[in-house]
Amino acid sequence: MQYLNIVYICKPYGRFFIFKRINYMGKKGLDTRNTILKVALQLFFTEGYKEVSYQDLIEKTGLSKGAIYHHFKSKEDILVSVFEFFLQTSQQPVVVGPEDIVKSYESFRKLFLETKREQFESFKKILNTKSLKANKLLFFLEAINENEKLKKIIGDMMKQEIKFLEKCFLGLKKNNKLPEGKSPALLAKGLYWMLQGAEMLILFDHNDVKEGDFIKVYNKTIEDFFKII
Repeated sequence: MQYLNIVYICKPYGRFFIFKRINYMGKKGLDTRNTILKVALQLFFTEGYKEVSYQDLIEKTGLSKGAIYHHFKSKEDILVSVFEFFLQTSQQPVVVGPEDIVKSYESFRKLFLETKREQFESFKKILNTKSLKANKLLFFLEAINENEKLKKIIGDMMKQEIKFLEKCFLGLKKNNKLPEGKSPALLAKGLYWMLQGAEMLILFDHNDVKEGDFIKVYNKTIEDFFKII
């Protein structure tokens, strides 16, 4: 797999990933591939996945149809490549694991929310925008539902995210902050799906969701979860 020189090393700190810029000395072919991926991702977020056509990519990149087709046979191939990159880079090792950072409910919440803010800021840089129309994230759902390879990639990403949460709960357990008999693995799954549900509710219930709205929902969901346990 070829890496993007336009995006980032991802660290699996939280529900999403933190992206840190890195530079690659790319050849002309890799530069073209990266340009296509960057433009496509921008269009998917601003217009919605199904609304973007191959012709849109040709017009926005300034490339010929043949040049784009040389790298990607369809826009589905482009989206798969983006998710493959996210999955691959999320497996990079970290110096300090979440189990060594999280020592209390407050540090759990703080780490989680800080990574969300950094993730949103990184996406805004990628998309060259000052704000995100979060409702466009729903394009992931329709795209994933129609692509078996994407389903597999997303499944692997979900497992990694749940594993991250489990390590956070292990940090609480190490510091005697979990009630006796509570399983970090089960708690991680429970919180993950509670966050998933909260995300879907806000996306479907509101027409103009900003990143700040997500942060509020994440904060409230984590607070409610800790009350439950």
